[in-house]
Amino acid sequence: MSVHSITNGWQIYREAQNPETGYVPNGAPWQPGCGGGPAWGAAINIMSWSYYQHYGDKELLAESYPKMLAQLKFMSQHVDQDGIMEMKDPCNWKNLGDWCAPDKLPSTSMVHSYFYWLCHTLTAKAAHALGHTDDARKLEAEAERTRQGFMKRFWDEATGGYGPYGGNVFALSMGVDKERLESVRKALRQVIEDADGHLDTGIFGTRLLFEILADHGMIDLAWQIINKRTQPSFGWWIEQGATTTWEAWSGVNSRNHPMFGGSLVWLQRILAGVRMNESSPAYSHIVVKPVIPEGLSRASYRIATVRGPVSNGWERKDGRFLMTTVVPVGCTATVHLPVSEVARWTEGGQPVADTVLELSSGTYRFVGE
Repeated sequence: MSVHSITNGWQIYREAQNPETGYVPNGAPWQPGCGGGPAWGAAINIMSWSYYQHYGDKELLAESYPKMLAQLKFMSQHVDQDGIMEMKDPCNWKNLGDWCAPDKLPSTSMVHSYFYWLCHTLTAKAAHALGHTDDARKLEAEAERTRQGFMKRFWDEATGGYGPYGGNVFALSMGVDKERLESVRKALRQVIEDADGHLDTGIFGTRLLFEILADHGMIDLAWQIINKRTQPSFGWWIEQGATTTWEAWSGVNSRNHPMFGGSLVWLQRILAGVRMNESSPAYSHIVVKPVIPEGLSRASYRIATVRGPVSNGWERKDGRFLMTTVVPVGCTATVHLPVSEVARWTEGGQPVADTVLELSSGTYRFVGE
């Protein structure tokens, strides 16, 4: 799909926003039924920033920026004095929080508040990129007000965390204060253990789950969950003959639905280790940092960026660890070589003195022994 066709599709969605209220429907060019909620409308903020990250197009970001602000203005009408958001539309289907969890859902106010924080955070980044520094400061302040309100409102002293069904995941994504961080990590691990090693999250909690686990030193749990073959799991879908992602863990309703697909980004960002540097859009600088669980023998990922193909692939073979990284012309990369099982690295037959490398364009073949 070309960039032109992608932006045309995005233009249709942006134009579906209500010009008077700022409300963003859950589909375009019309409101399909009465479904959706703040997390659906948040796409106008999330995708505007994501397109800029991938393509570095400030003109497109500038076109989207007023619509991002209008969406925030709409959301703010449903926020209390502590920065907690809870949508209360007469049509209850517009008040959805998380969706399609295997058991229970977190509170709508928790999910709405998370997306209110996220939309302000991303719009603040857009403001910085466009040079709107006063806007950025105000947006960051509102995001922080909601983060603090979230941490106060949803803290559970009894469990030392923010609850199951994604509560701990949302909190860790927002940034838990240092004095509570280890407690929340422990609470999240306990939630997974209580679920017999399964996830307990809906579409939005699952979107964050695997990366949060990996980023907080629990890659073992992420790997355990992704390999489950009993319900609820991706593996159970495969056991039922699925060749596409489904709408619900149980298999009810649609069996060709993208709702859980976003959770699989960890395959490239974490396992293959190819990550964008947010401060260097359009892949002008990339970070390669694979996080490798026990039991995985190889992973690779390649993406055709506006600057050329970026890729990283690694495998365990004959007692050695092999990794090949491709950095396109005009780009730079910070490469983190895995150290847990490797005593000595070479590249092109030459010893590598450090395990964190700053590289220019080229193809690099690392060997660890």
